[in-house]
Amino acid sequence: MQNYIKHYLNSLAIDYINEDRNLALIERLQAAHLARYSFSSVNALQAKSLSLDDDKVFSRLINLQEGGYCFEHNKIFFLALVALGFDVEILIARVMLNGREENPRSHRLTKLTLEGKHYLLDVGFGVSTPVIALPIDQSSRVSEGVNLYEISRRDRLIDVRQVLPNAQHLYRVELAQFYESDCEIAHFYSHHHPDAAFVNNLVVSRIEKGERWLIRNNLLHYWHETSAVHTQQVIQSREQLHTLLTDTFLLNVSKATSTWLMERYVLAA
Repeated sequence: MQNYIKHYLNSLAIDYINEDRNLALIERLQAAHLARYSFSSVNALQAKSLSLDDDKVFSRLINLQEGGYCFEHNKIFFLALVALGFDVEILIARVMLNGREENPRSHRLTKLTLEGKHYLLDVGFGVSTPVIALPIDQSSRVSEGVNLYEISRRDRLIDVRQVLPNAQHLYRVELAQFYESDCEIAHFYSHHHPDAAFVNNLVVSRIEKGERWLIRNNLLHYWHETSAVHTQQVIQSREQLHTLLTDTFLLNVSKATSTWLMERYVLAA
């Protein structure tokens, strides 16, 4: 496992060995992870059994570059932070994008304790992932570039909303004790249940230096945060889809898989 983590950290091209173990280092690692390793539902769509064993997750996302979602991305980030000596805990949140109070806990993220303060860390919320450590000791607003986030704290219940440039309720998390076994259950639902979002939709995203790319079924979205440019185009061919997945999203996807995705999810949208 030490070799897996070392390879992962080296792939982020950050001198983590000689840098101070502080919040700035963590946020650089967050940004580098989101730029290098794409969020993807491609494996979930193929009804694969996606083991959360440490070596299997590292092999799938880092060595094979197949992409993944929160239970994979945030586990890798969690294990890397543990190896670097940070004090972190598992959290599982309710995704609130649709506004339904009864949504199940289906999103893994990380709680960081550093110098007596507490933060939420995330590298697995797709195109809306905050590229910043979110302070959670009290209600507040925090910004990262053009992005403004509102953290509401009520006792042990925390709501995270994006205020700008788009208003959306991201997730709700209760500060309780969670284990890898809790993640296993939510992960199994997320990539096996017939009604789960990632079993029914092609979703791929990547974030780098204020640019955000998203494929959702037949549409490619692009945002440039500084210029406020937002474009949208329909994906027209298997060749275009394959080029996007491999060149824009840096995924290791075969042409046969791209053809299957095109026929099953892009043309059918």
